[in-house]
Amino acid sequence: MTKLLSRRTFLLTGAALGGTALVAALGGLGYLATVDVDGLGGFVDGDDAVMNAFVTLHDDGRVVVKVPRTEMGQGIHTGLAMLVAEEMDIPFDERISVEHPVELLPVYAHWAQMLGVRPEEPQGPVTWIGRRLISSIPLITTGASASTLNLWHPMRVAGAAARHMLLAAGAARLGVPVAELTTSDAAVHHAASGRSIPYADLARQAAVLAPPDRPALKPRSEWRIIGRSQRRVDIPAKVKGEPVFGIDVVLPDMLHASIRHAPVFGTRVVRIANEAEVRAEPDVLDVAIIEDRSVAVVARSWWQAETAAARLDVEWSASEADAVSSDALDARLADALEGGEPYIHVEDGDVGAALAVDGARVVQATYVAPLVAHACMESMNATVVLRPGGRAEAWVPSQSISLTRWAVFRGMGWAGVDPAEVVSHITMNGGAFGRRTETEVVAEAAFLAARHPGRPVKLLWPREEDIGRAMYRSHARAGLTAVLGADGLPAAWDALVAAQSLMQSIGSRTLPITPSPDGDRLTAEGLEKPYYALPARRVRSVHVPSHVPIGLWRSNGFSFNTFFAESFVDECAAAAETDPVDYRRALLARSPRHLAVIERVAALSGWGAPMAAGRSRGIAMEHCFESIVAVVAEVIVTGDGEVRVPRVFCAVDVGTVVNPDAVVAQMEGGILFGLTTALISRVTLSDGRIEQSNFHDFTMPRLANAPEVVVEIVPSELPPGGAGEPGVAPIAAAVGNAIFAATGTRPRSLPLALAETTGAGRLRTVLAAEAG
Repeated sequence: MTKLLSRRTFLLTGAALGGTALVAALGGLGYLATVDVDGLGGFVDGDDAVMNAFVTLHDDGRVVVKVPRTEMGQGIHTGLAMLVAEEMDIPFDERISVEHPVELLPVYAHWAQMLGVRPEEPQGPVTWIGRRLISSIPLITTGASASTLNLWHPMRVAGAAARHMLLAAGAARLGVPVAELTTSDAAVHHAASGRSIPYADLARQAAVLAPPDRPALKPRSEWRIIGRSQRRVDIPAKVKGEPVFGIDVVLPDMLHASIRHAPVFGTRVVRIANEAEVRAEPDVLDVAIIEDRSVAVVARSWWQAETAAARLDVEWSASEADAVSSDALDARLADALEGGEPYIHVEDGDVGAALAVDGARVVQATYVAPLVAHACMESMNATVVLRPGGRAEAWVPSQSISLTRWAVFRGMGWAGVDPAEVVSHITMNGGAFGRRTETEVVAEAAFLAARHPGRPVKLLWPREEDIGRAMYRSHARAGLTAVLGADGLPAAWDALVAAQSLMQSIGSRTLPITPSPDGDRLTAEGLEKPYYALPARRVRSVHVPSHVPIGLWRSNGFSFNTFFAESFVDECAAAAETDPVDYRRALLARSPRHLAVIERVAALSGWGAPMAAGRSRGIAMEHCFESIVAVVAEVIVTGDGEVRVPRVFCAVDVGTVVNPDAVVAQMEGGILFGLTTALISRVTLSDGRIEQSNFHDFTMPRLANAPEVVVEIVPSELPPGGAGEPGVAPIAAAVGNAIFAATGTRPRSLPLALAETTGAGRLRTVLAAEAG
C-alpha cells in the first residue's frame, strides 16, 4: 500500500483543510482540540446507558449497536455488530439490534480510507493531523468495500472499552479487584464468590466511568463470534416486511412529486408550453422548474404527480451534444488512443526499449467497454420536510449521511432558504452500487420542500428517469501490448486506456473546485497487475471528455480494466501456447498469496479435467480493495451462437473473515452483478440522448438464468479486506476467456453477447463474434 498522498487523499484533504480553516476562522483554533475522534466517552440518557459512540445498553438488556454505514443488502450491520459483541462477550442473539446513527460524529468519518491507511496500523503525526482535519468535516459514507476494512478496528475498540467500563463498575459493586472478574453471556462474574451481575444492571454506573485509553483486544484464540457465520440482524424484519426503505417513507400530510430532466445532459429548460394546463390537473399543487435543468410536479399522490408530469410539454435548449452518438463517443476514444497525450500512472523498467527490439515477439489487442447504468431496484427517491423554526429533515436511501445533509442545504438554497439545522435519516436501501453517493434527488426534493414549508415532500424518479438520467460507468477503450520473452512470459507490459475521468466528473458536480483529469487512478486501476512478474510495465490513461456524467460504480475502473487486462493475459498465454492457469502460475511464482488463490480455484473447478462437449472454462483474477479473488467460469456455446454460463467457481482471500456467510454472499452477488454487464447490459446514445429507458431494453438475467456459484474462502490471518466489489472485477474476463476456449474467437468488447428475451422468458444470449 502506498503511503504517499494519493490524488484522492489530496482532494479530500484539501476539502478538509478548507472546511477546517473556515471553522477555525469562525470558532478559533481551539476547535480542533475539542474534536472527539475517539468516541469512547459514555453518558446516561434517560433509561439508556450510552457506553460510547457505537454502543448503547438498555435497562432491559437490549444492546443497540450504532453502525455508521448504510445497510444495502451486504450484511454490514451484522458484521460490524459481531465485532462489538465479540469484544463485549455478548451472545449474538435477538438482544442485539443495529441503528444507523443520525449524529455526524467525527469518530464516524472516513478518515482512514481518505488517508490511505488502516486504522489498526501505527500512525505518525501526519496521520494524526490528517485524521483530525478530516474528522472535523466529517464525511461519513459507505462504499469502496471499505466498511469492514475501516471499522474493523474501531468497532472492536469500542466493544473492548465498553467491557472494560462494565468490569470496573462490577468491581466497585462487588467490592473486589477487576483482576478477579471475568465476563460472559452479557454479565460480569466473580468466580471466587459465585456472584454475577448482568450488564444491564451495571450499564448506568459504567457509562459515566472514564474509558480506557487503549483497551486490550481479545486474541484470535479467544474469538467465539468472529469467523463464524451468524444470523443477519436485518433479515427477520425484512422477511416480515417491516424495514422502511426510502420508497416506503410515509409522513403525515405528505406531498408527492415526480420529475422530468433534460433529455440531453447539459441542456436547459426554455419554457413549459402547457404549464397552466398541467397546473389545472386534479390535485396538482405545484409545477416547479429546478435550476433550469428539470421540471417537477407536486401533487397529493405520486400517481397524480407522475400522470401530470407525463403530460408536460417542455422546450429544452439546443446543445452541441444533440448530435452525439455511442459510435461517435467510441471514435473519440479510438482517436485518443492513437493521438492523445497520456498521463503516465506507472513506469517500471524500459518498456519502450523492449518494444524497439528487432524481431521482438509482440502481442497487441484493443478492448472496449460501454456505458452502464446502476439500475438499482429501488428507484431514486428522497423525502424532505422544512419544519417551523428552520429545522429540515430528510429520509433518504443514501450511502452518505453527510452528503445527504449537504444536498438538503444545496437544494433549499436554490429556493432561497437557509435551514437552521438539517437532520438526515438513512433508510434501508434497495440497491446502491455507488449510485446512492450521488444526491441530486435529495437536492431536488429539498428545493420542493422549501416551496411547501411544513409539509413533507417525497420525490420519486420514475424508472425512465432513473435509467435515462443516471451517473453511468464510464465508456472505455484500451490498447494493450506485451513483448514476450523466450519463456513466453511478458518481458514488457504496456497498457493505455482512454476514458472520461471519473474523479473529474464527480468533482465537477460535488466539489467547489473541479479536479484535473490527470492521474485519476480510478480510470486506470486494474491495468497495472503488480503481483505478476513483469520486468517492465507501463500504465497510462487519456482523458476523453463527454457530456454524459459518470459516477462511482461497483468496482469502478476494475469493472472494465480487469476485463481488458485478464483477457490480454489469456491472449499472451495463447500466443505462448501455454495453458492459462499454468501461465498465471509462472507469473505468480513470487506472489505466494496470489498463487494460493489461483491454485484453490483451479482445484475447485477441476481445471484440466475433461469437459462435456460444448463446454469450456475460462479463468481470471484480480487483487482489489485489499482482497484477492479468482474465478473460473464454465460456458456453453451452442452451434447457433447461444452463450450460457451454468457454473462459476470462486476462490477469495479477504484476509480475516468476520462473517463467512456474508463474504460468500458478497462474492455470489458481485459475480452475478458483474455477469450482467459482462453479457448483456449496456447504455447507448443517439442524438445525445440515452436510448434505454426501462428494464425492457436494459435487461438483466433472471433467477432461471443465474449460474450456480461455488465460493471458497482461502484462510488468512491478515486484517480484513473488502468483499463487496472484488467479485465483480474478474468475471467478465473469465467468461470471455471461456468463450475463446470454446470457439477460438476472442471477444474484446462488452457486453460479450447481444441479448434478447424469448417468449418463454428464458434469456438467450447470442455471441457477438469478432475477428480473433
